[in-house]
Amino acid sequence: MDIRWLRTFVTAAHLENFRQTAERLYIAQPTVTVHIHHLEKEIGSRLFERAGRNIVLTDAGRRFLPHAKQILSHHDNG
Repeated sequence: MDIRWLRTFVTAAHLENFRQTAERLYIAQPTVTVHIHHLEKEIGSRLFERAGRNIVLTDAGRRFLPHAKQILSHHDNG
């Protein structure tokens, strides 16, 4: 699991928009989509539902979010 995927996931969960996530992280929007796709594949579950231009967390995404935040916190403080 790549730490960048987690950072992208947490940011997207907060902003609920892949375009804004890309802008916030200074990456291309397709990269956001790829990061989320890789993370979903590794987790084995969909993390977001697409709702037009916006996204919302699935139940699995809501359950995974605190764990992702904790991993990022340990990484950033370590």
